[in-house]
Amino acid sequence: MASILSMAAAGARFEQYAHPVMARFAESGIATGGQVTPPQLVDAIRQLFVLLQKDSGSWAPSLPDDEPERIGDICLGLLMDLATWADRLGEREARASFETVTVSIAVWLVQHHQPIHTLEPVVNGLAILANAEREPATLQALASIMEGIVEAASGDYATDLENADPQRPWRVLLFNWGITATRAHDPESMRKAFSTLKKYLPADATVFFQEGRQQVLQGDYPAEVRQTMLEAADSTGHGLH
Repeated sequence: MASILSMAAAGARFEQYAHPVMARFAESGIATGGQVTPPQLVDAIRQLFVLLQKDSGSWAPSLPDDEPERIGDICLGLLMDLATWADRLGEREARASFETVTVSIAVWLVQHHQPIHTLEPVVNGLAILANAEREPATLQALASIMEGIVEAASGDYATDLENADPQRPWRVLLFNWGITATRAHDPESMRKAFSTLKKYLPADATVFFQEGRQQVLQGDYPAEVRQTMLEAADSTGHGLH
């Protein structure tokens, strides 16, 4: 998790994958018209990283109070655009890396007590990180990061009750927090995630806990983790028996 929490490490990871994307774009001959190109996006993101790696207390005092919020949101949007370009150019690994970099920007926003408005690439990045991890201690740290991001994004997304799209970022984020906390064998984080899921997505929570009950009964989980999931399933009134 150190590379996620460090803005310098995030910047280095960004640079590592920016170069192949720009090279592939240069070779592609794609007619861009009025589109913002990968080199333009990379240049803008580099400038933002210079700012993000500085102590915000050293920023010009004339800047408005919401400047960290604005800068973070712009950076998330630009990284999302660059990830789309990477995918278009066939640079799948670069796309995934840019999305994991957005997690670092989201963590920076959380640390600066700012809201998160651009959620989709962050949720994708969190899923990539969680799916690649097996160690409970690291998953526990990742679940904690998810908790902070949920809180920071709730102002924009907490009223998202749209059921038409099961892949909407807010829904995926809450599910992944619950799953990651369970895989981390962290009952306290599980209870927080489950409470949030029931609060914001009560209809979805019922199915989630039904599936969770099956998983913990069939898998190798500590007793307290199993009990925490079973209690959550029973609390919905739709547990599987």
